[in-house]
Amino acid sequence: MIEVADGVFWVRMAMPISLDHINLWLLADGDEWVVVDTGYGHDETCDLWRQLFSGVAASRKPGRLICTHHHPDHFGQAGWLEREYDIPVLMSEKEWLLGTLLARLSDDRFAADQDRFYDRNGVPQDLRHRLHTVGNEYRNRLGTPPDTFQRLRDGDTLSIGGRDWTIMMMEGHTEELTGLYCPSLRVFIPGDQVLPKITPNISVHWFMDGQEPLSDYLKSLDEIGEHLPEDTLVLPSHKLPFYGLHPRLADLQRHHADRLAVLIDAMADGQARDAWQLLPTIFPRAIEDEHVMFALGESIAHLAHLVTLGKIDRLREGGKVLYRIRDAE
Repeated sequence: MIEVADGVFWVRMAMPISLDHINLWLLADGDEWVVVDTGYGHDETCDLWRQLFSGVAASRKPGRLICTHHHPDHFGQAGWLEREYDIPVLMSEKEWLLGTLLARLSDDRFAADQDRFYDRNGVPQDLRHRLHTVGNEYRNRLGTPPDTFQRLRDGDTLSIGGRDWTIMMMEGHTEELTGLYCPSLRVFIPGDQVLPKITPNISVHWFMDGQEPLSDYLKSLDEIGEHLPEDTLVLPSHKLPFYGLHPRLADLQRHHADRLAVLIDAMADGQARDAWQLLPTIFPRAIEDEHVMFALGESIAHLAHLVTLGKIDRLREGGKVLYRIRDAE
């Protein structure tokens, strides 16, 4: 546990996936801790929290839990922390609802709806079959969700340790991700919305088919840059804390502009293609099964943004979703 700013402590926990860690944050609040995010939804995470609160963090007791969003590494043990330490869970309404509803879907229902989405977007049948056997992959990575929550809204102010923290709701990576900014410390906790070195996944998933999240994400980057100063200390959920917020925001915007340009180039011949056929354009390396949802979702998100921009058309042919450059005859 490392103090990175006055009363702000950094905890890193391991995860059993390719992105092998998550950064969690403890905010000193009198004789209590405000915990930001939970870690992955497996038993090892619970053991780590017990060790932490009986060891280096024993000077305070858990008082509140803030979950930035519903992904399993951020929300995975929210229910356990709520019940184990009798603390309230604070998060946005959309994220609590989405996480809770997904966790309650049966394996058959989750897999069937996901398979229909994969089918109409061109995923090969053999791969779809392998993914279908996994069932509800979200629930498999989650503990029992919390039964209740306290709603956070954009612009809310939380008093923590005698300082005000402003709640910033951000879209794109998820539906209503909660970020926290402390003006007096100039510290920003963005969840996964802003990461160093790696780019947050911006995806259209089966349960939100028809959305266009990239516009929301790019808008959020503009708003972060408008409201937060250059010398902000950024505490991301993955990799290392960093300064240089504004250059990083520009990097992320360029990254997505480059992907959009590459897709346009790949479609210049006027042929209609599905998202799976276009996926290697932005993910040239082989995709492992566990990353299919994110890679396909990101491909669809960029294609949907090009539709919004009027660059390409979205077509339905024989139950499949296809994309074609608009200028082609």
